[in-house]
Amino acid sequence: MDHKELRVLNITTTYFELDGITNVIMNYYRGMDKSDMIIDLVIPNDIGKALRMELESSGSRIFELRGRTKKPFAYMNELSQIIKENNYDIVHAHGNSCTLALEMVAARRGGAGVRIPHSHNTRNKHKLVHQMLRGVFDANYTNAFACGQKAGEWLFGNKPFEIINNGIDIKKYSYDMEIRRLYRNKYNLNGKKVIGHIGYFSEVKNHGYLIDIFHALYQLDHTYRLILIGDGERRALMEEKVRDLGLADAVIFTGKTLAVPQLLQAMDMMVMPSLFEGFPLTLVEAQTACLPCFASDAVARESAITDLVQFIPLEKTPAEWANIIKASPVINRAEHSQETIPRIIDSGYSIGDNARYLKELYQTFIMSHEKVGATE
Repeated sequence: MDHKELRVLNITTTYFELDGITNVIMNYYRGMDKSDMIIDLVIPNDIGKALRMELESSGSRIFELRGRTKKPFAYMNELSQIIKENNYDIVHAHGNSCTLALEMVAARRGGAGVRIPHSHNTRNKHKLVHQMLRGVFDANYTNAFACGQKAGEWLFGNKPFEIINNGIDIKKYSYDMEIRRLYRNKYNLNGKKVIGHIGYFSEVKNHGYLIDIFHALYQLDHTYRLILIGDGERRALMEEKVRDLGLADAVIFTGKTLAVPQLLQAMDMMVMPSLFEGFPLTLVEAQTACLPCFASDAVARESAITDLVQFIPLEKTPAEWANIIKASPVINRAEHSQETIPRIIDSGYSIGDNARYLKELYQTFIMSHEKVGATE
Protein backbone atom coordinates (compact mmCIF):
# COMPACT_ATOMS: atom_id res chain seq x y z
CA MET A 1 0.00 0.00 0.00
CA ASP A 2 1.19 3.51 -0.71
CA HIS A 3 -0.38 4.87 2.48
CA LYS A 4 0.35 3.77 6.00
CA GLU A 5 -3.17 3.53 7.36
CA LEU A 6 -5.68 0.87 6.43
CA ARG A 7 -8.71 2.74 5.09
CA VAL A 8 -12.08 1.06 5.60
CA LEU A 9 -15.53 2.28 4.62
CA ASN A 10 -18.43 0.66 6.48
CA ILE A 11 -21.80 1.00 4.74
CA THR A 12 -25.12 0.15 6.32
CA THR A 13 -28.14 -0.30 4.05
CA THR A 14 -30.57 -0.22 6.98
CA TYR A 15 -31.32 2.66 9.33
CA PHE A 16 -28.40 3.51 11.61
CA GLU A 17 -30.23 3.29 14.95
CA LEU A 18 -29.54 2.02 18.45
CA ASP A 19 -30.35 -1.58 17.51
CA GLY A 20 -29.63 -4.51 15.21
CA ILE A 21 -26.94 -4.08 12.57
CA THR A 22 -25.93 -0.71 14.02
CA ASN A 23 -25.02 -2.36 17.32
CA VAL A 24 -22.95 -5.01 15.50
CA ILE A 25 -21.04 -2.29 13.60
CA MET A 26 -20.52 -0.18 16.73
CA ASN A 27 -19.41 -3.13 18.87
CA TYR A 28 -16.70 -3.93 16.32
CA TYR A 29 -15.82 -0.25 15.96
CA ARG A 30 -15.34 0.12 19.72
CA GLY A 31 -13.49 -3.17 20.09
CA MET A 32 -10.99 -2.65 17.26
CA ASP A 33 -7.50 -1.19 17.54
CA LYS A 34 -7.80 1.82 15.22
CA SER A 35 -4.30 3.20 15.80
CA ASP A 36 -3.27 2.35 12.22
CA MET A 37 -6.72 2.46 10.65
CA ILE A 38 -9.29 4.90 9.39
CA ILE A 39 -12.88 3.63 9.59
CA ASP A 40 -15.49 5.87 7.98
CA LEU A 41 -19.21 5.23 7.60
CA VAL A 42 -21.92 5.66 5.00
CA ILE A 43 -25.39 5.68 6.55
CA PRO A 44 -28.88 6.36 5.12
CA ASN A 45 -30.18 8.67 7.86
CA ASP A 46 -29.31 11.39 10.34
CA ILE A 47 -27.95 10.02 13.62
CA GLY A 48 -28.18 11.19 17.19
CA LYS A 49 -25.62 13.48 18.81
CA ALA A 50 -24.11 10.81 21.08
CA LEU A 51 -23.21 8.41 18.26
CA ARG A 52 -22.02 11.23 16.01
CA MET A 53 -19.74 12.64 18.70
CA GLU A 54 -18.33 9.19 19.51
CA LEU A 55 -17.50 8.47 15.86
CA GLU A 56 -16.13 11.90 14.97
CA SER A 57 -14.03 12.16 18.14
CA SER A 58 -12.33 8.91 17.06
CA GLY A 59 -11.44 10.50 13.71
CA SER A 60 -14.19 8.89 11.63
CA ARG A 61 -16.13 10.67 8.91
CA ILE A 62 -19.87 10.07 8.49
CA PHE A 63 -21.44 10.35 5.04
CA GLU A 64 -25.24 10.51 4.93
CA LEU A 65 -26.42 9.07 1.62
CA ARG A 66 -30.15 8.93 1.02
CA GLY A 67 -32.14 7.73 -1.97
CA ARG A 68 -30.72 4.19 -2.17
CA THR A 69 -34.10 2.70 -3.12
CA LYS A 70 -35.68 5.70 -4.88
CA LYS A 71 -32.66 6.91 -6.89
CA PRO A 72 -30.25 3.96 -6.98
CA PHE A 73 -28.11 5.25 -9.87
CA ALA A 74 -27.57 8.66 -8.27
CA TYR A 75 -26.82 6.86 -4.98
CA MET A 76 -24.23 4.61 -6.68
CA ASN A 77 -22.55 7.55 -8.42
CA GLU A 78 -22.26 9.52 -5.21
CA LEU A 79 -20.99 6.49 -3.27
CA SER A 80 -18.45 5.70 -5.98
CA GLN A 81 -17.17 9.28 -5.81
CA ILE A 82 -16.77 9.12 -2.00
CA ILE A 83 -14.79 5.86 -2.31
CA LYS A 84 -12.57 7.25 -5.05
CA GLU A 85 -11.86 10.59 -3.33
CA ASN A 86 -10.98 8.93 -0.01
CA ASN A 87 -8.92 6.09 -1.48
CA TYR A 88 -10.50 3.30 0.61
CA ASP A 89 -8.79 -0.09 0.59
CA ILE A 90 -11.85 -1.93 1.85
CA VAL A 91 -15.58 -1.39 1.46
CA HIS A 92 -17.55 -3.44 3.97
CA ALA A 93 -21.32 -3.22 3.30
CA HIS A 94 -24.00 -4.59 5.63
CA GLY A 95 -27.40 -5.88 4.49
CA ASN A 96 -29.34 -9.05 3.69
CA SER A 97 -29.90 -9.31 -0.07
CA CYS A 98 -28.37 -9.05 -3.53
CA THR A 99 -29.33 -5.36 -3.53
CA LEU A 100 -25.83 -5.06 -1.98
CA ALA A 101 -24.80 -5.21 -5.67
CA LEU A 102 -25.27 -1.40 -5.61
CA GLU A 103 -22.52 -1.01 -3.01
CA MET A 104 -20.27 -3.60 -4.64
CA VAL A 105 -20.48 -1.99 -8.10
CA ALA A 106 -19.92 1.49 -6.60
CA ALA A 107 -16.91 0.16 -4.66
CA ARG A 108 -15.43 -1.39 -7.81
CA ARG A 109 -15.90 1.83 -9.78
CA GLY A 110 -14.42 3.80 -6.89
CA GLY A 111 -11.27 1.67 -6.95
CA ALA A 112 -11.66 -0.31 -3.70
CA GLY A 113 -9.67 -3.52 -4.13
CA VAL A 114 -11.49 -5.40 -1.35
CA ARG A 115 -15.29 -5.40 -1.52
CA ILE A 116 -17.15 -7.27 1.22
CA PRO A 117 -20.93 -7.80 1.50
CA HIS A 118 -21.96 -8.86 5.01
CA SER A 119 -25.16 -10.92 5.33
CA HIS A 120 -27.14 -10.26 8.50
CA ASN A 121 -30.30 -12.24 7.83
CA THR A 122 -31.76 -15.39 6.28
CA ARG A 123 -34.42 -13.74 4.09
CA ASN A 124 -35.49 -10.38 2.71
CA LYS A 125 -38.64 -8.64 1.57
CA HIS A 126 -37.53 -7.80 -1.99
CA LYS A 127 -37.40 -11.28 -3.54
CA LEU A 128 -37.76 -10.28 -7.19
CA VAL A 129 -35.09 -7.56 -7.06
CA HIS A 130 -32.87 -9.94 -5.08
CA GLN A 131 -33.10 -12.53 -7.88
CA MET A 132 -32.64 -9.97 -10.64
CA LEU A 133 -29.43 -8.60 -9.11
CA ARG A 134 -27.88 -12.00 -8.32
CA GLY A 135 -25.49 -12.01 -11.32
CA VAL A 136 -24.29 -8.44 -10.80
CA PHE A 137 -23.84 -9.07 -7.08
CA ASP A 138 -21.81 -12.26 -7.56
CA ALA A 139 -19.54 -10.61 -10.14
CA ASN A 140 -18.56 -7.62 -8.02
CA TYR A 141 -17.67 -8.74 -4.51
CA THR A 142 -14.23 -10.10 -3.59
CA ASN A 143 -14.79 -11.57 -0.09
CA ALA A 144 -17.90 -12.43 1.90
CA PHE A 145 -19.03 -12.20 5.54
CA ALA A 146 -22.10 -13.54 7.34
CA CYS A 147 -23.38 -13.37 10.91
CA GLY A 148 -24.02 -17.13 10.86
CA GLN A 149 -24.08 -20.23 8.68
CA LYS A 150 -27.71 -19.87 7.52
CA ALA A 151 -27.29 -16.17 6.74
CA GLY A 152 -24.20 -16.99 4.67
CA GLU A 153 -25.88 -19.79 2.73
CA TRP A 154 -28.87 -17.53 2.08
CA LEU A 155 -26.82 -14.77 0.40
CA PHE A 156 -23.78 -16.60 -0.98
CA GLY A 157 -25.11 -20.10 -1.71
CA ASN A 158 -22.25 -22.59 -2.00
CA LYS A 159 -19.61 -19.86 -2.46
CA PRO A 160 -17.13 -19.34 0.42
CA PHE A 161 -17.80 -16.88 3.22
CA GLU A 162 -16.36 -16.07 6.65
CA ILE A 163 -18.62 -16.14 9.70
CA ILE A 164 -18.19 -12.96 11.73
CA ASN A 165 -19.81 -13.54 15.10
CA ASN A 166 -22.06 -10.85 16.53
CA GLY A 167 -19.66 -10.25 19.40
CA ILE A 168 -20.45 -8.18 22.48
CA ASP A 169 -18.75 -6.64 25.50
CA ILE A 170 -19.37 -9.58 27.87
CA LYS A 171 -18.75 -7.61 31.07
CA LYS A 172 -21.26 -4.93 30.10
CA TYR A 173 -24.13 -7.47 29.81
CA SER A 174 -23.26 -9.95 32.57
CA TYR A 175 -25.90 -10.39 35.27
CA ASP A 176 -25.72 -7.69 37.96
CA MET A 177 -28.08 -7.80 40.95
CA GLU A 178 -27.47 -4.16 41.94
CA ILE A 179 -28.34 -2.81 38.49
CA ARG A 180 -31.39 -5.07 38.43
CA ARG A 181 -32.60 -3.59 41.74
CA LEU A 182 -31.97 -0.04 40.57
CA TYR A 183 -33.83 -0.36 37.26
CA ARG A 184 -36.75 -2.35 38.67
CA ASN A 185 -37.22 0.46 41.19
CA LYS A 186 -36.94 3.07 38.45
CA TYR A 187 -39.71 1.46 36.36
CA ASN A 188 -41.85 0.33 39.32
CA LEU A 189 -41.32 -3.37 38.52
CA ASN A 190 -40.84 -4.83 41.99
CA GLY A 191 -42.90 -7.98 42.41
CA LYS A 192 -43.58 -8.12 38.65
CA LYS A 193 -42.71 -10.76 36.04
CA VAL A 194 -41.02 -8.75 33.30
CA ILE A 195 -40.94 -9.77 29.64
CA GLY A 196 -38.54 -7.88 27.41
CA HIS A 197 -38.11 -7.28 23.70
CA ILE A 198 -35.50 -5.23 21.82
CA GLY A 199 -35.97 -4.33 18.18
CA TYR A 200 -36.94 -1.79 15.54
CA PHE A 201 -40.73 -1.59 15.18
CA SER A 202 -41.02 -3.24 11.77
CA GLU A 203 -43.18 -6.01 10.36
CA VAL A 204 -40.36 -8.58 10.62
CA LYS A 205 -40.12 -8.23 14.41
CA ASN A 206 -43.79 -9.24 14.76
CA HIS A 207 -44.65 -6.86 17.60
CA GLY A 208 -48.41 -7.33 17.11
CA TYR A 209 -48.10 -11.07 17.77
CA LEU A 210 -45.83 -10.37 20.76
CA ILE A 211 -48.50 -8.09 22.25
CA ASP A 212 -51.09 -10.85 21.70
CA ILE A 213 -48.82 -13.28 23.57
CA PHE A 214 -48.42 -10.77 26.38
CA HIS A 215 -52.18 -10.18 26.49
CA ALA A 216 -52.73 -13.93 26.95
CA LEU A 217 -50.13 -14.00 29.74
CA TYR A 218 -51.63 -10.95 31.43
CA GLN A 219 -55.04 -12.62 31.48
CA LEU A 220 -53.44 -15.56 33.29
CA ASP A 221 -51.48 -13.40 35.73
CA HIS A 222 -51.78 -9.62 36.21
CA THR A 223 -48.25 -9.34 37.60
CA TYR A 224 -46.73 -9.67 34.10
CA ARG A 225 -45.22 -6.56 32.53
CA LEU A 226 -43.80 -5.95 29.04
CA ILE A 227 -40.84 -3.68 28.15
CA LEU A 228 -40.51 -2.79 24.46
CA ILE A 229 -37.15 -1.20 23.60
CA GLY A 230 -36.76 0.53 20.25
CA ASP A 231 -38.53 2.77 17.77
CA GLY A 232 -39.79 2.55 14.21
CA GLU A 233 -42.60 3.09 11.75
CA ARG A 234 -44.99 0.65 13.47
CA ARG A 235 -44.56 1.93 17.01
CA ALA A 236 -47.67 4.17 16.98
CA LEU A 237 -49.74 1.24 15.67
CA MET A 238 -48.49 -0.97 18.53
CA GLU A 239 -49.18 1.74 21.12
CA GLU A 240 -52.75 1.92 19.81
CA LYS A 241 -53.08 -1.89 20.01
CA VAL A 242 -51.85 -1.86 23.61
CA ARG A 243 -54.45 0.79 24.52
CA ASP A 244 -57.24 -1.10 22.72
CA LEU A 245 -56.43 -4.25 24.70
CA GLY A 246 -56.48 -2.34 27.99
CA LEU A 247 -52.76 -2.98 28.61
CA ALA A 248 -51.50 0.62 28.79
CA ASP A 249 -50.53 0.28 32.47
CA ALA A 250 -48.72 -3.02 31.88
CA VAL A 251 -46.58 -2.17 28.81
CA ILE A 252 -43.56 0.17 28.80
CA PHE A 253 -42.35 1.72 25.54
CA THR A 254 -38.82 3.00 26.19
CA GLY A 255 -38.05 4.26 22.68
CA LYS A 256 -34.40 4.35 21.64
CA THR A 257 -32.13 4.10 24.67
CA LEU A 258 -28.48 3.59 25.58
CA ALA A 259 -29.58 1.73 28.74
CA VAL A 260 -30.15 -1.67 27.04
CA PRO A 261 -27.61 -3.54 29.23
CA GLN A 262 -29.27 -2.16 32.39
CA LEU A 263 -32.81 -2.91 31.19
CA LEU A 264 -31.81 -6.52 30.42
CA GLN A 265 -30.97 -6.89 34.11
CA ALA A 266 -34.45 -5.63 35.06
CA MET A 267 -36.17 -8.24 32.85
CA ASP A 268 -37.06 -11.82 33.77
CA MET A 269 -37.24 -13.21 30.23
CA MET A 270 -36.90 -12.25 26.56
CA VAL A 271 -39.60 -13.07 23.97
CA MET A 272 -38.77 -12.81 20.26
CA PRO A 273 -41.48 -14.02 17.83
CA SER A 274 -39.71 -12.68 14.69
CA LEU A 275 -40.99 -13.67 11.24
CA PHE A 276 -37.37 -14.27 10.21
CA GLU A 277 -34.01 -13.47 11.78
CA GLY A 278 -30.40 -14.30 10.89
CA PHE A 279 -28.46 -14.19 14.13
CA PRO A 280 -29.97 -11.59 16.47
CA LEU A 281 -27.40 -9.78 18.58
CA THR A 282 -30.10 -9.20 21.18
CA LEU A 283 -30.27 -12.95 21.83
CA VAL A 284 -26.53 -13.03 22.56
CA GLU A 285 -26.95 -10.06 24.92
CA ALA A 286 -29.96 -11.65 26.65
CA GLN A 287 -28.14 -14.96 27.16
CA THR A 288 -25.13 -13.10 28.57
CA ALA A 289 -27.51 -11.45 31.05
CA CYS A 290 -28.76 -14.99 31.88
CA LEU A 291 -32.31 -14.38 30.70
CA PRO A 292 -34.53 -17.29 29.63
CA CYS A 293 -35.34 -16.59 25.95
CA PHE A 294 -38.37 -17.67 23.93
CA ALA A 295 -37.79 -17.26 20.19
CA SER A 296 -39.79 -18.21 17.13
CA ASP A 297 -38.64 -21.16 15.04
CA ALA A 298 -37.88 -18.62 12.26
CA VAL A 299 -34.86 -17.41 14.28
CA ALA A 300 -31.56 -19.14 13.38
CA ARG A 301 -31.00 -22.12 15.71
CA GLU A 302 -27.32 -21.35 16.00
CA SER A 303 -28.23 -18.27 18.06
CA ALA A 304 -28.90 -20.63 20.98
CA ILE A 305 -25.37 -20.49 22.38
CA THR A 306 -26.66 -21.72 25.74
CA ASP A 307 -29.59 -23.79 27.01
CA LEU A 308 -31.43 -20.57 27.91
CA VAL A 309 -33.11 -20.37 24.48
CA GLN A 310 -36.33 -22.20 23.69
CA PHE A 311 -37.71 -22.15 20.14
CA ILE A 312 -41.49 -22.08 19.66
CA PRO A 313 -43.25 -22.57 16.28
CA LEU A 314 -44.93 -19.45 14.89
CA GLU A 315 -47.91 -21.68 14.03
CA LYS A 316 -48.76 -21.92 17.73
CA THR A 317 -51.39 -19.50 19.03
CA PRO A 318 -50.53 -16.62 21.38
CA ALA A 319 -52.30 -18.57 24.15
CA GLU A 320 -50.05 -21.58 23.51
CA TRP A 321 -46.97 -19.37 23.66
CA ALA A 322 -48.28 -17.89 26.91
CA ASN A 323 -48.74 -21.33 28.49
CA ILE A 324 -45.22 -22.44 27.46
CA ILE A 325 -43.70 -19.25 28.90
CA LYS A 326 -45.71 -19.46 32.14
CA ALA A 327 -44.81 -23.14 32.67
CA SER A 328 -41.05 -22.57 32.26
CA PRO A 329 -39.04 -22.84 35.48
CA VAL A 330 -37.55 -19.73 37.11
CA ILE A 331 -33.75 -19.84 37.18
CA ASN A 332 -31.22 -18.44 39.65
CA ARG A 333 -29.48 -16.01 37.32
CA ALA A 334 -26.49 -15.38 39.61
CA GLU A 335 -25.74 -19.11 39.80
CA HIS A 336 -26.47 -19.72 36.13
CA SER A 337 -24.07 -16.91 35.21
CA GLN A 338 -21.07 -18.93 36.47
CA GLU A 339 -21.74 -21.53 33.78
CA THR A 340 -23.16 -19.29 31.03
CA ILE A 341 -20.46 -16.61 30.72
CA PRO A 342 -17.56 -19.04 30.09
CA ARG A 343 -19.69 -20.82 27.48
CA ILE A 344 -20.41 -17.58 25.63
CA ILE A 345 -16.71 -16.62 25.66
CA ASP A 346 -15.63 -20.13 24.55
CA SER A 347 -18.22 -20.03 21.75
CA GLY A 348 -16.47 -16.96 20.33
CA TYR A 349 -18.74 -14.03 21.24
CA SER A 350 -16.30 -11.78 23.10
CA ILE A 351 -15.98 -8.58 21.04
CA GLY A 352 -12.28 -8.15 21.88
CA ASP A 353 -11.38 -11.49 20.29
CA ASN A 354 -13.70 -10.93 17.34
CA ALA A 355 -12.47 -7.41 16.59
CA ARG A 356 -8.87 -8.67 16.47
CA TYR A 357 -9.96 -11.45 14.10
CA LEU A 358 -11.81 -9.04 11.80
CA LYS A 359 -8.79 -6.74 11.58
CA GLU A 360 -6.57 -9.74 10.72
CA LEU A 361 -9.01 -10.69 7.95
CA TYR A 362 -8.95 -7.14 6.57
CA GLN A 363 -5.14 -7.22 6.45
CA THR A 364 -5.08 -10.68 4.86
CA PHE A 365 -7.57 -9.62 2.17
CA ILE A 366 -5.50 -6.51 1.37
CA MET A 367 -2.29 -8.55 1.06
CA SER A 368 -4.03 -11.07 -1.22
CA HIS A 369 -5.41 -8.27 -3.38
CA GLU A 370 -1.97 -6.65 -3.68
CA LYS A 371 -0.38 -9.96 -4.70
CA VAL A 372 -3.03 -10.48 -7.39
CA GLY A 373 -2.50 -6.90 -8.58
CA ALA A 374 1.26 -7.41 -8.75
CA THR A 375 0.91 -10.50 -10.96
CA GLU A 376 -1.59 -9.00 -13.41
